[in-house]
Amino acid sequence: MRKILFVIGFALLPLSACSSFYDDTKEIGPLPELTCVAVLPTGIPVEKKGSLSAAQKKNLIDGTVFFDSVMVDELGGRSEFKLLTENRLDAILGNPWGGRIQQVRDIGSATGCGAVLETTLSRYRDRVGSEMSIETPASVAFSMDLVSVEHGVVFWSTSYNESQKALFDDIFSFNKAQKRGFKWLTVQELGRDGLKSRFQEFPYFNKEDTE
Repeated sequence: MRKILFVIGFALLPLSACSSFYDDTKEIGPLPELTCVAVLPTGIPVEKKGSLSAAQKKNLIDGTVFFDSVMVDELGGRSEFKLLTENRLDAILGNPWGGRIQQVRDIGSATGCGAVLETTLSRYRDRVGSEMSIETPASVAFSMDLVSVEHGVVFWSTSYNESQKALFDDIFSFNKAQKRGFKWLTVQELGRDGLKSRFQEFPYFNKEDTE
């Protein structure tokens, strides 16, 4: 199975558990009118030799499978999103080395969509411990790019990078900690939370929700 990428020690009570995160969301120029967005399977970065251990590779691959399931949960019921499976993408990209712009155009032609949403998962590490006490917190990092089919340029992007922290290490995240039940999250819980937070900023969600 091919994951396409366009290159294109804590031991604290759950009451003390909190999170801090970094994200960077950008809109480049005016947003075009779109009939739909083609959503690619989650990818992982092209690896530099020796940069990842076997365990890290497995974690990332497991994470892409989980992220794809969250995409189905969050986007599958909305007609303006066309979710592509690995097999469907393979069928569209007869020549996967045809170049970024050509790949995007091929996807647009096959789906009738004016943009392609790419998600790249770069870190996916589960907690070591339990809800109550941990040695290592869960950690997730990913980026998302919305690419124009017509021009092949990114006109919206966002990123998410979070490792849970204790409340006394990040007192400004009390509301988030409260929402999460003052507990140490699993990597699946953290990943789902991160994706949902990014979708809340997705411009075409915002447009529809405010109409």
